[in-house]
Amino acid sequence: MPEITARTAPLGLAFAPLRQAALALAREHDLPVSQDDAEGLSLDTYYGRISVLPGAEGLEVEIRAPHAEYLQVLKDTIVAQIAAVDPKVADAIRWRDAPTEGRLPANAVIMTVLSVAPLAGGFLRVMLQGDVARFTDTAIHFRLGIPPEGRVARWPSVAQNGATEWPKGEDRLHLPVYTARAVDAASGKLCFDLFEHAAGRATQWARTARPGQEVLVMAPGGGGCVVSGELRGFADETAFPAIARILEANPEATGHITLYTDAAGAAYPLPDHPRLQIDYAAPARREDMGQDAKAAMTEDQDIFLWFAGERELATSVRSAWRASGRRTKDAYISAFWQKT
Repeated sequence: MPEITARTAPLGLAFAPLRQAALALAREHDLPVSQDDAEGLSLDTYYGRISVLPGAEGLEVEIRAPHAEYLQVLKDTIVAQIAAVDPKVADAIRWRDAPTEGRLPANAVIMTVLSVAPLAGGFLRVMLQGDVARFTDTAIHFRLGIPPEGRVARWPSVAQNGATEWPKGEDRLHLPVYTARAVDAASGKLCFDLFEHAAGRATQWARTARPGQEVLVMAPGGGGCVVSGELRGFADETAFPAIARILEANPEATGHITLYTDAAGAAYPLPDHPRLQIDYAAPARREDMGQDAKAAMTEDQDIFLWFAGERELATSVRSAWRASGRRTKDAYISAFWQKT
């Protein structure tokens, strides 16, 4: 697939601080640095390449992506990184490609609710209708944009600096992340399973959603579905749909997955797998989830670590994985929720 390229007009910013910000981004997300010299800095991400380029007329940023949806993700990333260095410069960014100011961002689509039904394990199964062309086995996670209850929905638009401008104040959207459980490209249907939190805003939305109701879906991101090597998996209920996708997408995988839930959560329907052992940890051991993942890192053999749960636990496990000296590509460690 041909790449799409976008480049900024010269920025009123020195190379050194933006280079440091880009390197910090690379360290935080374990991104490969393909260039770092006097001619510029380039990072390779799941969404495409980011290059910071000093020049005679001033510093510029160039991004390359396989399609417009990922190009928008990279524009949002660049504007956010520059805003952390100099907010005024970030506001003044202008891109040389065709302007899309005021439009819905390329990585956002409006979908409609088809149905919501209870599912074993304390979940609700939600079916949406709309454009699902970008969902693949390597792009399974998406962000849902839920409007405030009782208000007319206000959707995001592209600002002058190319970044996504989100509704604010009383129109602010709730933006949880979910895993596509099933996608039917032919009929344009997206199915996802939402774990019910009694006081959760997404839960309240799903319980009251009606057919035809609109909701925002941000184009999917990758990671966490296709694994390689001897698997060691650790997940709480919020990640059970992703575990289901792993079981379906990796029929030859071997290893062990531990799921942390109570008896009710254990009823969530998971596909059978002939080679992966699945155990359920008692609810009292939920706080041991991070330590169990760290213990797996001490094994002598090569493993693929898959971890998804609460944000603080995920951060701790990610730090331990880096310290262990194992390869970044042999792990998927993600925060699926955060304590309030």
